[in-house]
Amino acid sequence: MQIGKAGVVAAGALATVAVMGSAATAAPAAGPAHADPVRTAATTLKQAAVQQAAGQALAAVKTVKDVARGPQREVRQPLISIANGSALTTGAWQACGSASAQVVSAAVALRSPNTVLGDCANGNVLIRQNQVQGVISILDDTSVNALPIQVCGSNAAIAGVTAAIASPATVVGDCSNANTFIAAPKDSAQEGPQSLVSLLSGSVVNAAAVQVCGSTASIAGVAAAVQSPTTVLGDCYNSNSTIQKRKNPAVLPLFSNQVLDILPLQTCASSGLLGQLGPAVPINSSAFVAGQCVSGGQKILD
Repeated sequence: MQIGKAGVVAAGALATVAVMGSAATAAPAAGPAHADPVRTAATTLKQAAVQQAAGQALAAVKTVKDVARGPQREVRQPLISIANGSALTTGAWQACGSASAQVVSAAVALRSPNTVLGDCANGNVLIRQNQVQGVISILDDTSVNALPIQVCGSNAAIAGVTAAIASPATVVGDCSNANTFIAAPKDSAQEGPQSLVSLLSGSVVNAAAVQVCGSTASIAGVAAAVQSPTTVLGDCYNSNSTIQKRKNPAVLPLFSNQVLDILPLQTCASSGLLGQLGPAVPINSSAFVAGQCVSGGQKILD
């Protein structure tokens, strides 16, 4: 819209120059002896108007050229880039709407309900691949997540002892733990320089993502629940990954745009005498999840 306006201004100004210049040329020249002050003043005004219009026309034409040319941006590609635009997460632990003992500790809940009227999210990662990768790209736009643990709407023990008596655990929303989305670059960044070699770039590495969702469970500990139901009125998502590839990947991609998910563990709407690496004792304590239980899902999109 700006270009169109500038073009109209330029055309109008040039037309003014042409008309007024023709009028000035066609006017008879008056000799010095017969000079008419009125005509001399009119000629001077016309010449000033012509010069002003010409200046405006040149400025308008220059504006049109600048707008049409657009901003100039030079993209410089580094020789080596390491962990550019990446995320490193270690030991993200969350107990949400739960009774939970963690690492050589004890938790006792007596007629103490735990309630969350919303969602519980822990150690989730979103990366947009807008970084300029080097000629040699190592771990760029990559998520590394080590030992993310979530206890959501549950009674659980993580290397400890948990006892819940008449203490229900309730989460009304969803429970999300260590889910990763690596998004494709925006359209303006798709045409960036291409890497020669990429190693583990645009990838997901999850190690021991553990989720206890709407359950009574133990992880190297002891969990006991008496008349303490566990309820999640939503979905349970643990260590699910989605990767949207770049349109211009490296010439030699090594383990790039890959998902490496090591030991994803999920206990969802479950109770039993033997939990994960330890005893879980639920007595008159129902376990209920209204939504889905999804763990270790992977999507790699071209």
